[in-house]
Amino acid sequence: MNYDVIVVGGGIGGLAFGALACARLGKKVLILEKNNAVGGRLYSFQREGFTLDIGAHVISQSEKGPLGPILQAVNKEGSISWKHVRPMTSYRGEMFAFPRGLEGRIPEGEYAALMSFFREIVLMNDAASHELDAVDLRTYAQSKGVHDPLALACINNVNMVYVCVPYQRASAGEFIRCLRNEAHSRASGYPEGGCGAISEAIASGIREKGGSLLTSTEVQQIIIENGRAVGVRTKNSEYRAPIIISNADGRRTLLDLLPKGILPQSDSVRIRKMSYSYSMLIVRMALKHPVTDLRLITHIADLDPERYEEKLLTGNFPREVNLFMPVPSNFSPECAPPGRQLLTAGIWIPFETPDLDKLKNIVVDTAYKILPDLKNAVMWEYVTTPGDLHAAVLENGAIIGLGQSIDQVGKQRLGVKTDIPGLYLCGAEAGGTGVGIELAIDSVFELIKEMGKNDAAWLKAIN
Repeated sequence: MNYDVIVVGGGIGGLAFGALACARLGKKVLILEKNNAVGGRLYSFQREGFTLDIGAHVISQSEKGPLGPILQAVNKEGSISWKHVRPMTSYRGEMFAFPRGLEGRIPEGEYAALMSFFREIVLMNDAASHELDAVDLRTYAQSKGVHDPLALACINNVNMVYVCVPYQRASAGEFIRCLRNEAHSRASGYPEGGCGAISEAIASGIREKGGSLLTSTEVQQIIIENGRAVGVRTKNSEYRAPIIISNADGRRTLLDLLPKGILPQSDSVRIRKMSYSYSMLIVRMALKHPVTDLRLITHIADLDPERYEEKLLTGNFPREVNLFMPVPSNFSPECAPPGRQLLTAGIWIPFETPDLDKLKNIVVDTAYKILPDLKNAVMWEYVTTPGDLHAAVLENGAIIGLGQSIDQVGKQRLGVKTDIPGLYLCGAEAGGTGVGIELAIDSVFELIKEMGKNDAAWLKAIN
């Protein structure tokens, strides 16, 4: 069974590459996915008439970001309808829109410094932002005169939405690119029908363009012959192609899918030290009636992210926790039966966080505090733990993928090109920049540019 390209993994990165390769270049593409459906973190499922996402999502730039060209390539740009959002920040019983909502809540000089900080970011070019890749976000914000604890906590709050790494380790350069791009597009949003609608649309378009997708088909090994990647082995079959693209986590690809002895020991040691972003404990609540007309709430409970992380890791949880609370049915009424509402309460946590049953109760109690009418409206809850996410997407249940920390962005990140001819990486663990799925798609654009250095025909996929 021979193909032009085999893509290992049907997450958004694998789907994006497959879409461009078959639709723009007419390549014979095979995508192999270990789960029973494609999409990775962009997967939705049904429960008692509600549409639940596997994660907790808002798409940073929606159709105006990297996702737009992918949908256009497979003629599916009209198949997704978007609802956009301006997030509201919750703190001590009040709601406000950050950053302007901090006026009057922090000292005047701090507010001026904060607004100057954001103006500088919005105008910064890529070259200047990359000079800050190795500077952590907290240090950078403080260097710009932002010292107020609430202002810093709000910056970290936005940063956690973007990269899911606390700001004392998150790259300032990466944060800048994420915020700048989102500010320019002004299109943060959510797709009607749930996030799975995005993956389903792209997968459908790939099939219509002649591509092949096989689910429940886990790749067990990448075949190397004469020092070159030439195919893959699954439990029951072998597939051949001169180009292998792995969207199955670059770290896992190099450490687990290559035959023993292929990866140099020095590379193995370096790659094993790389870490993933935070995971999430997610409580979805099916409500018998609506309790809010807001679409997205981010709640701040603790003003010291470093101390907060220590509490999570030791199980010495505070009584109230930071939350990410999208309300999917306020974006897309189809996500809940008529008259009902679907609300998600998610807490970013390290994969190693203990005592999740106790933490889940604190998450729910915090949500009740934010929305007092919530408690009497809940019909049922559906909980997803970091372990559940790991079972679906591996990577310690990471919300993003490889952490966008000061030592894992830019030139320090895994590259899209490996040292093995014919083997490339894409997705949220190799190359790219941006928020979540946009990071994964940007990795694909970077990969195609890299492939175009040896074969200019590949550049037609993105031009």
